[in-house]
Amino acid sequence: MALWMGLPAVAILVGFALALYMKPGSHPSDAPVTIPPRPIVAVLPMIDLDGAHNVAFNEGFIDEIDVGLAMVQDLELRGRVSARSYKDVNRDAGQAGASLGAAVVLDAASRRSGGRFRIAARLIDTRSGAVVWSGVQDTTLAEWFVARDAIVEGVASALGLRLGEEQRRRLARRRTDAEAFELYAQGRFGWAESEGGDLLEAMYYYHLAIEADSSFAPAWTALAEAYVALPRFSRFPVESVRHEGAAAARTALRIDPDGADAHAVLGEILFLYERDYSGGRAHLERAVELDPGNGNALTHLCELAMYEGRLSNAEDACRRAVEADAFAFHAAWLQANLQKLQDNFGGALAGLDSLRSMFPEYLPLSADVLFTRLLVGDSTRGNEDLQYWVGLLGGSDDLAAELSAGNVVLALRRLTAEVDPAPSDLTALSALLGDYPSALEAAVRAVRERDPGSLRFAVFPEYAKLRERAEFQVLLSELNLTSVDGQ
Repeated sequence: MALWMGLPAVAILVGFALALYMKPGSHPSDAPVTIPPRPIVAVLPMIDLDGAHNVAFNEGFIDEIDVGLAMVQDLELRGRVSARSYKDVNRDAGQAGASLGAAVVLDAASRRSGGRFRIAARLIDTRSGAVVWSGVQDTTLAEWFVARDAIVEGVASALGLRLGEEQRRRLARRRTDAEAFELYAQGRFGWAESEGGDLLEAMYYYHLAIEADSSFAPAWTALAEAYVALPRFSRFPVESVRHEGAAAARTALRIDPDGADAHAVLGEILFLYERDYSGGRAHLERAVELDPGNGNALTHLCELAMYEGRLSNAEDACRRAVEADAFAFHAAWLQANLQKLQDNFGGALAGLDSLRSMFPEYLPLSADVLFTRLLVGDSTRGNEDLQYWVGLLGGSDDLAAELSAGNVVLALRRLTAEVDPAPSDLTALSALLGDYPSALEAAVRAVRERDPGSLRFAVFPEYAKLRERAEFQVLLSELNLTSVDGQ
């Protein structure tokens, strides 16, 4: 049984404190453990022995461990997002790893003192609780990557695997000094830790990290990811994503041509905002080639295939994304959408409602619930969803009521004037309420403004009536998409 499993918090901290003063090195367990030929590994959040003063740094460090292990051939990572929920020092590491579908789990703790830090890590077999490998790394903050590389190499070796020279070179390209790394980590994980985290503040930290070390590719990648994320939460200018976001991703790839996350975000930008489907697919596939469990790339391969009407390809990519991480929110959302595209509206609504209960204020998801409810003709709950969606937009109850009953044309005009929803959402709502002129007007706006939601026009059922109209087919040709209706 692992030293810290099932012990109270005080005992855990004492055990780690003793380990931190051991001579740095590796200590394999004497317990017999059978390692599968393609081991599945999960990496838990690091326990901070300094009283949670180093949360961002530790999150960034663990993320780097994930990146390094993803480079190990014949090793499979699980739960790169969902593992972050196991932050309690009382956690049972073996059970946590098993719940993530992993055969072995990496658990670690850190302590910093001045310009130095130590990390005690253990690799635990989730079936027996035996410690497969343990190590204590002692290094300077300026050379934090020394500890990262030692842990990645130690885990790989304990599992009978190895990093090749090319993988070592790829890890070396992710090195930077402590200042740049801490700024990057503060941006990447600081905003996500707080209620209503501020992406603009995160971007500020990424820029500071780049000022500290302009050759640190992960900071450029994170900046590109922030640009892409902003339109999901606000009416952020698409032109900034197309230009500044793409430029940041390309800069990351010039520094590190094998950065899987940089390929993933550039692929997303190319197909969502540039309508360059072949270019986007090439970068997404390259990301998966470099990191087979890259959930972001797999999710967007699913999304791209779905928009192109290649539903079996979409199902496969989404399934792989969810297998890699059970908490893959976007992939689960797309899976619900795939059920809608297959006319399983009941299954789609069950999935969408479940996701909305977890993310009640995420506007695009609430819009999807509303449109699906209107498609099935559930007017009572549809009106409730309409009121909820309008409320999230900042509109009033009487505006929602006016949309439900009354002059739809005038109500839609008022909706546009008062809360200005995404034009693709306005297109869907107008079509479902039977106001096709307003729907076509909104659709033209969506295409001209490169609203990512316009990629749904060719396949989603809320736009089916519009696809019967010649004017709408012209818009689809501008998107370089073919309608599933064969029009």
